[in-house]
This record gives sequence, C-alpha cells and structure tokens, in this order.
Amino acid sequence: MCQSCDAAPVRERLLIELNLAQEFPAGLDRLWAAFGREDYPRQKYLTLGATAVRTGRLSATAQAIDVELERDVPVDPRWLPSWARMLIGSQQTVRHRSAWRRTGPTRATAELDVAPAGLPVRAHGQGTITETSPGTTRMVLTWRVESNLPVIGHKVERLFADLIRTSLDADHAFTLHYLEANGPSRKRDFQGLS
Repeated sequence: MCQSCDAAPVRERLLIELNLAQEFPAGLDRLWAAFGREDYPRQKYLTLGATAVRTGRLSATAQAIDVELERDVPVDPRWLPSWARMLIGSQQTVRHRSAWRRTGPTRATAELDVAPAGLPVRAHGQGTITETSPGTTRMVLTWRVESNLPVIGHKVERLFADLIRTSLDADHAFTLHYLEANGPSRKRDFQGLS
C-alpha cells in the first residue's frame, strides 16, 4: 500500500544556474572602494536605464559592504514573449540586496539577491572576488534563478536568467568605465574603519 498517496503533487524543483567570471583592471582595494561609494549604485543603475533608484541601506567598511536598494526600470514589451506581457507592466520595480565580505587582503566573498517586486521569480548569486595579480581582480559568481509558478515557472526562470545575464554584462561595462573615471587618486580610503 502507498504510504504517501494522499500527498499533493509537487512541481519538480527546476531552476536555472548561471556561472559568471569577470575581470577588472583594478586591485581589490580599489574595486572595494568603488563598490562602497555612495554614488556608485545610484549612478550605475541610472546610467543603465533606471528611472528611479531608492537606496534603503548602504554600509561600507574595510571588512563589509551591504547594499539594499530598489530601482524602477522601463520594460519594452517588444522583447517579451507574448505569455510574459500579461505578467509585466510597462515599468518594473527590482529589489537588490548585496553583501560583500573581505576574507583576506586579496579576497572577498559576495552574496547577491535580485527580485522583481510582485513577481514569483528571484535570482541568488554567490561567489568570490580575488585579486589575481597587482592591479587585476577576478569576480566569479554562480547565480540560481528560480520561480515557483506552476506550468510556466521554467519559462519565467529562463526569461529572468537571460535578463540577469544581460544586466551583469552591462553592470561590468559600467564598472570598468566607473573605475577609469574615478582613478586611483580618487579611491576612498577604508583604513581605520571598523
């Protein structure tokens, strides 16, 4: 006799995993200083097309950077599949949370969460940032994108994963430009901060 026959059917847990590696022409101290600047996330997301950026929390020390923010982004329905147009309006609020931790002079860990407000999908990224040589840093992240929607959940995950991939490429390009525009002489000194 079946002991679990009365159990409700459960959607097999599907998710999409993305692996990302990016190089930065800056040592970890300089990259850390850029990520910890108050203007960095706001300037980044406005440059990348957000119509509004609301920073809920930005805390930066020599050992930790924590950022929580929301950004409003316009949505062009032409790039959406027809099934997704009924889920997403002409503008979407996206919530971000990132936590960066220094684990050594040339190494840090990262944990990031991105979720569109009101939609049943989210992305969670984890990884490391390592200074591979003086003046060069490599960030390696693994992202898991998941949705709990029945039937079309995997389609939603795939669409959001594509958006995450595109956004991370644009984020990297912005950061390279930001580092160039805010050269070493402008880096914020975290020495002595707790």
